[in-house]
Amino acid sequence: MFDQMLLSIGLIIASLIAGVLVGLVRKQFSDREKKLISMAMTGMVFILIFLMGVKTGLNKSVMEGLGIFGLKALLITLAAIAGSILFAVLFDKLVLRSGSK
Repeated sequence: MFDQMLLSIGLIIASLIAGVLVGLVRKQFSDREKKLISMAMTGMVFILIFLMGVKTGLNKSVMEGLGIFGLKALLITLAAIAGSILFAVLFDKLVLRSGSK
């Protein structure tokens, strides 16, 4: 199990490094290429979220405990979203806009 986790982490890091190297070598992408990359990333995120939902739905212990943990999970999720939005707004107002003056 630990070996599989290390392999997964290694693949993630290698993928990131490969992407950085492509960016460094290529230096510039056309607007069309940037749009295609953005669309591919968005599509892959949706696929990832879908597959996480499938895996969660297949886990009997998670589904049985959903009533117990569901409300807590919902509250934690809403708090995380609210915190992210608050941070983004504050960052925009305090850092990004103050630097443009």
